[in-house]
Amino acid sequence: MKNLANFKVEVRTREYLVQAIYQYFFSKQDTSDIIDQFKDEHKNKKVNFDVFSSSLESIKDNEERLKKILESLGVKDSNMDLIDKSILYFALNEMIFGNLDKPIVIDESLRLSKKFSSPDSYKFINANLDKYLKST
Repeated sequence: MKNLANFKVEVRTREYLVQAIYQYFFSKQDTSDIIDQFKDEHKNKKVNFDVFSSSLESIKDNEERLKKILESLGVKDSNMDLIDKSILYFALNEMIFGNLDKPIVIDESLRLSKKFSSPDSYKFINANLDKYLKST
C-alpha cells in the first residue's frame, strides 16, 4: 500500500464517510442530519465535506441499486456485518458514480476494512469487489 501521508484529508474524509454510512444503516437517520452532525463534530479537522456529503447522498439515492448489485454477486444484507456493508456500499458507489480509479477504491476499501472491521473481513471485501469488476 502506498504512503498515505500526502493524502491525509482524503483518507480522513473516507474514514468519516464509512462511519457515516454505518450510522445511516444502523439508525436510519436522515443523511442531512448525519452530515450536519459530522460537520459539527469535526469542524476543527481538515475534511472535504463536499465529497463527504455528495457521497453519502449518492449512497442514499442509489441504495436499492447498490443492494441489487450485491445480491447479484450472491451477497445478502442479512449475511453481512454492518461495517462490511458500509464499506462495500462506499466502494460500489465510488466505482459507479465517483471519480476515484477502481484500484484506489479497492485499496481504500481494504484499508478501511482492516481498520474498522474483523481481521479477515478484507478478504470478503476484496473477493466481492473483484467479482463485481469481473462482471462489468
